[in-house]
Amino acid sequence: MRIDRLAAPELSELWSLREDVTVRFDGDGATLRTPWGRRFVPRPAPAVREALRRMLLGPVSLANVIPGFPGYEMPEQHWDDASRDLLAVLDDLQDVVVRHLATGAALCLSVVPMAPETRFRPTADEPAPRARLAADVEIRREGRTTVLHAHRLRHRVELHGPEADRLLERLCGRDSGAPAHPPPAVTRAARCYAAAAGLLTEGAAPGGGSVRAGQVLLIRDEDSL
Repeated sequence: MRIDRLAAPELSELWSLREDVTVRFDGDGATLRTPWGRRFVPRPAPAVREALRRMLLGPVSLANVIPGFPGYEMPEQHWDDASRDLLAVLDDLQDVVVRHLATGAALCLSVVPMAPETRFRPTADEPAPRARLAADVEIRREGRTTVLHAHRLRHRVELHGPEADRLLERLCGRDSGAPAHPPPAVTRAARCYAAAAGLLTEGAAPGGGSVRAGQVLLIRDEDSL
């Protein structure tokens, strides 16, 4: 086996539009039909037009549209002009933009807007080690996807793939002592994304004990709700 195949897959940040959004391009701009009404982007730059076209098809890396497109950890003062223009448009469309984390080609986390006028701006400031899922966060399974949501929040977080359970442990503030899967960079990014979505709080140290009122429970099957 080649040595380069032993390396852990790299973390990537992907972007898409909600599945119920459509986009029509014409000479004057781009019109988006969304659950919250129509949105119009006048005279979009070629990079903006191409980004929206690709995001309509599913999760994509915007670095393939604009080389050097910034990730969540890059300070704004280091953004280039093309990235700044595209992010300004996407900022106005945040309530229909889905943000994803992936390792290699596999999605591991998605943040989905669930209401109009939502804001999601993850930063490089990692939550404190004691931060964990808030007590009102409901956890359920929808097929092979683990969904985290609370009624007070405007986003829901979806965990995907074989690492979903371990990633959920990290978000709950637990460490099973298993090998470094998902990799530390993935765990860090996931915690930053979850914090930006409002799922985390600094509470008592996690641990065992009896179930108490308001405690997060994991419901294994959506059909059991």
